[in-house]
Formats: sequence, C-alpha cells, structure tokens
Amino acid sequence: MTGLRERKKQQTRAAIVTEAGRLFSAHGFQATTMDEIAAAAGVSAATLYNYFGTKNTVLLAHVESTVGEMMEAGSVVLANPPADIVEAVQSLMTVVLDHFIALDRELLREVFAAGFGPSTEVLPELIRLDELVADQLGQLLARFEPPQGLAPGIEVDEAVMAIYSLMAGQLIMYVSMEKMTAAAVRRAVERQIEIMFSGLRVQER
Repeated sequence: MTGLRERKKQQTRAAIVTEAGRLFSAHGFQATTMDEIAAAAGVSAATLYNYFGTKNTVLLAHVESTVGEMMEAGSVVLANPPADIVEAVQSLMTVVLDHFIALDRELLREVFAAGFGPSTEVLPELIRLDELVADQLGQLLARFEPPQGLAPGIEVDEAVMAIYSLMAGQLIMYVSMEKMTAAAVRRAVERQIEIMFSGLRVQER
C-alpha cells in the first residue's frame, strides 16, 4: 500500500510539473497563477501548495525535469564519445545547450531571476544542477589520455570550470539578447571550445 501511495504522489507531482511547464510556455511565467496550475493538473490549490510552496519551486521542478532528460542524453555521449576530445566536448555541450534553450528564453530569464533574487530557495538547487552537468563533463574529459587529452599540467577540474564557464556565458548572452538565435549560440560555443583547446598563442617553431 505504501508503494502505491508513493507512486500516486509521484504521478501527481509529475502532472503538476508537466501542466505548469505547458502553461508557462503558453502564457508566460508571470501571467500563470498557482490556481491555474492546480486546475490544469486536476488537483486542489491546497494539494498544489502541499507539493510546491511557491511558484518559483514549481518553475525549478520544471527545470529539474529538463535537466534529468539532459543528463540522460549526456550519458549517451559518455557511453560512446567521439574519438577527438574537442568533438566530444562540443557534443556534450550541445546537448546541454539544446535542453536549456528548449525551456524558452522567457522561462530562462525567470530561472536566473529566481536564482539570483531575494529568495534563497532556488539558488542552492541551481548550483546542484550545475554540479551535475560539471560532473558529467569531468567524466568525459577523464576518458581522454595524453596526447589526445588535456595538456600536461592541466587538471580536469580546471578544464571543467573553463569550459562550463564558457558555455554558461554564452547561454546568458542568448537569454539577454533577443536577436541571438539558438543556432548562433551553438556555433559560438563550438568555436570557442575549438579555440580553447587549440590555445591562443602561436607555438614556437
């Protein structure tokens, strides 16, 4: 009976998150109310608040579901990465970008605003999600041994920070600049990863 109750709770939570995501995409985060989310999910407002105390936490749960799908897609890259480290990193970062971009630009703005706003409930979870992605990137880099891998003296953690910061910076530009297309941000990240791995100095002959 306990297992049945738990499955029912998981189904209810999933229905809330799914319907909230649909309403956020259709009407915008700010215009969507908790009552509308409850009605769409077929639950009472009291039940909704029992699962999610605020609309920000509903938004975060929607992001978490996307990150879960992203991690699964990333696992496919990890299981059979391209033989070239640059192509492998580009493949994994494209997976990350595609899943974040699929959230919709306005929703991404709301996520960033919630994470860095006065509320303290969202930022720790965003950091946790970042760490999941960074861990997957670290696992990928660790697969490559010199000379195909990182140059001597460069630690995996250092490379992860540099690559992830590059990707995050481009994502922030995409969110803030309406004219920047999804294709443009993908190209920019791929090119910058290529530059990062090739080095910025002309090698001595």
